[in-house]
Order: sequence, then C-alpha cells, then structure tokens
Amino acid sequence: MTGAESPLRHVVPMGNDGFTVFAVPQTLSTALAGAGTDQLRTTALTWAETASEMGDEIGPGSAVGLLERLSALAMRRAERGLGLYCWYFAP
Repeated sequence: MTGAESPLRHVVPMGNDGFTVFAVPQTLSTALAGAGTDQLRTTALTWAETASEMGDEIGPGSAVGLLERLSALAMRRAERGLGLYCWYFAP
C-alpha cells in the first residue's frame, strides 16, 4: 500500500493524559479500502516482521486479521462518505 502518507489531523490533540484522536488520512483510508487480500497479507506480514525486529510482538496471523478488519471498516466508512478515526492512548 504505497502512496498512503500524509500528515495527521488531530481531532483531539494529545494532552498530559496521553489521550488523542486523529483522523486517518484520506489517502490511507482509500488505500486500505481498496487493498486486495494479497496486498493486505503482504503488508501485514512485513509489519509483523518489522515489529518483531523492533522488539514489539504481533503475530503474523494477528497482523493479517487486524488489517483485513481495518480494510473492511475503511470500505464501510467510504461507502457512507464518512471518515475513519483512530483513538490512541500513550500511557
């Protein structure tokens, strides 16, 4: 999924509590919604491998499942003309 980079638009800026909400960039939402099964799988496996190298752990199966669900969500939101948002908490 190339060409999906753009700056984040914070809906709720991160405060001292570590909580933030940002709008997923439209280019990324569109890429997720339009990605095929093979592309999602390849991206997920690369993500899992990279995360492992950085000391984080996400199993290949979990990564594939997560990206498939995220892609389906992006498709449903796009069909309704709605944006995709991410809630993030950094303790």
